[in-house]
Amino acid sequence: MPDQQAELIAAARAAASWARTRRATWTDAPLPVVARASPEQIPVAAPTRTGPSLAARAAAGARALGAPVLQRLPRVAAMTALVVAGVWGGVIGGRYLLNAIATSKARIAAVKPPSVRPQPTPTTPPKTTGGLQVSSTPPGAQVLVDGKPRGVTPVTLADVSVGRHTIELRSSAGTVQRTVTVAAGKTSDVDESIFSGFLALYSPIEVVVTEGGRTLRFDERSQTMLPPGRHDLRIVNRALGYEAEEHLELKPGETARLTVNPPPSAVTVTATEAAEVWLDGARIGDAPVNAMPVGLGTHEIVVKRASGGERRFTVTVTVNPMTLNVDFSKPG
Repeated sequence: MPDQQAELIAAARAAASWARTRRATWTDAPLPVVARASPEQIPVAAPTRTGPSLAARAAAGARALGAPVLQRLPRVAAMTALVVAGVWGGVIGGRYLLNAIATSKARIAAVKPPSVRPQPTPTTPPKTTGGLQVSSTPPGAQVLVDGKPRGVTPVTLADVSVGRHTIELRSSAGTVQRTVTVAAGKTSDVDESIFSGFLALYSPIEVVVTEGGRTLRFDERSQTMLPPGRHDLRIVNRALGYEAEEHLELKPGETARLTVNPPPSAVTVTATEAAEVWLDGARIGDAPVNAMPVGLGTHEIVVKRASGGERRFTVTVTVNPMTLNVDFSKPG
């Protein structure tokens, strides 16, 4: 492409230089007019063999007619050169222009426009919080959401995260705890009555039940009144060496059951003679009886000798294993 442009410029310059050189020789003087004789003025000579021949007269006429043509020839040549230079410049320029257009199209086709990703349509983000309205009977209970204080009843909370939450109401009448699920953009209601419930005690042995160092008093039905909520109870029988802890959740107006099930202890019975062993009126085997599981408390053990006679014992079985040795050789 640069070589073609240089060729076009050189051709144009050469044509212009040649035209200027030729024009310097031009003149504005009128061309000489050759007088043409009328037929009357042309003498008619009698044909003789001694005058100019017909060929000579034709050559002279041709020279007379060719003189004006020769005088006009420089101008014609100059105009012809200009026309040739214009045509040549048009050819070279047209070819340059076509090459430039083809190259430009190739470059445009080679440059691939970057892909434009469609922009996502903006959407409203989903809500991540909901509401919670808490009330209680009587009012004035402290409200805790997942262990964090959030006011006293009645209270409305508008910024509770979506999901499951533990709601706790604390008051002098007791504590109530429940689980609630909060939905996005919605308000959940919690309405609890805080009043006492009952605890019923069932135990094969006598026990003392305490909570926080305070001894609970049971009536003739083995029941006691307690405020609702969580209770951590300690159960003790010092004589039997028994201690245990129980945890329960008491709901308002509910009667919760507390059953004491102490594990059995181990009792071993031996005898100096062949004998049968009976426990609380039931035969449990022949002596020796090793590590017999027996419940805590007071029991009667009878050892019957095969040859006759028996020995009776009232024993207190504690959490510690016990052994009873019967010697029939000694007076009972």
